Amino acid sequence: MSNNLQKIQRFVVLMMENRSFDHLFGYLKTTNPAIVGLVGGEYANYPDPLTRQQPPVPVSATAAFAMPFDPPHEFCDVQKQLYGPDPTGKLCSNPRVSPALLNGFLYTGNQAAAADNVPTQGFRVMECFAPGQVPCLTTLAQEFAVFNFWYSSLPGPTWPNRFFVHAATSGGLSDSPGTAAITLGYAFKNDTIYQALTRAGKDWRIYHDGLPQTAGIESLRLAYVDPFTKNFREMEYFAADVQAGILPEYTFIEPCYGGFLASTFASGNSMHPQDDIRKGDALIKLVYETLRNSAYWADTMLIITFDEHGGFFDHVSPPAAVPTGDDATYANPADNFTFNLYGLRVPAVVISAYTGKGTVIGSDPADPATVFDHTSILATVEARFALPPLTARDKAAKTLDVALNLDVPRTDAPATLPADPIT
Repeated sequence: MSNNLQKIQRFVVLMMENRSFDHLFGYLKTTNPAIVGLVGGEYANYPDPLTRQQPPVPVSATAAFAMPFDPPHEFCDVQKQLYGPDPTGKLCSNPRVSPALLNGFLYTGNQAAAADNVPTQGFRVMECFAPGQVPCLTTLAQEFAVFNFWYSSLPGPTWPNRFFVHAATSGGLSDSPGTAAITLGYAFKNDTIYQALTRAGKDWRIYHDGLPQTAGIESLRLAYVDPFTKNFREMEYFAADVQAGILPEYTFIEPCYGGFLASTFASGNSMHPQDDIRKGDALIKLVYETLRNSAYWADTMLIITFDEHGGFFDHVSPPAAVPTGDDATYANPADNFTFNLYGLRVPAVVISAYTGKGTVIGSDPADPATVFDHTSILATVEARFALPPLTARDKAAKTLDVALNLDVPRTDAPATLPADPIT
């Protein structure tokens, strides 16, 4: 553990929804050449034999604030995006190769667009945001530490990836669970970071707006339904709790997912593609400004990341990952996945008073020292509070103290973030 990590007394984690690195941060390369983003020549083909004659579609800085459809991102979909669809239709994708060919994004985009009755809109998975469109998150990436090679924990959807940030495993789950499984609740061999913190005498809290995804974990559900719980609290109380000085050592913030039970995701602020991304940027503004202008600023690490890539294009092939080494209770035999591969890159920013402006972590995707995933959060918390790892994944994960590159807390960090995005 670095000396600077010892200066951090608490962690706040805000995990948003379904955006790839290139989709949100690709064009930041124009403002900081150290960012491994887009150079302008990236494109995707149509590998579907029925549409092979269509021209390639390049990336562009033309993303809409809300998508007309939800790009596919279940395990099988991501396999197609990584390796191209199997032309025989018997398997999800072509055989796995390393590096991945990354040639199936348009295929799955077209499938989803057609299913949502917008058949000509599949190209939208190649559209990316210009920096000014998401100004609060962009400002934080420019002011603090952005990670070039932070990957989702597996090439699959929201639920298993979010389980990794809580338990360093998904118990073998690689796809979205059904309602029955959620109702029963998930349990993991070594439980979660929250139980580990409790055993060490550390406090934790989950702030949420609406039904939290963490209520799908059996042990956390018991805390959630407890009428006297202090561990779950509505997001509307976050700012007041910070000002009152009652923030615990570990805070996890769940955004509002909107109508996720109906798969509409309307009216949320999670940055889900079918909802207006500007509402998520406003949530980021609230969380940052609340902490920045509080007594907690000097000794808090704020981590903002995304659970998975959401079916959007990214040009970097995911590297090999350390398997979790625990149980596979919820494994889908058809997926034949051993959790030895990360998912696509996602945006991740680490923010603290000890993080220099314009910090970029990682320059070479082949350098394992700069590969991070969601379990890096757990590894960092475990290192700071002397907690044992939950699985082999967080035991091997790189910690985030690499972003604590100042010995003296900075005084020039912005007190406020931009109010309105460019429309």
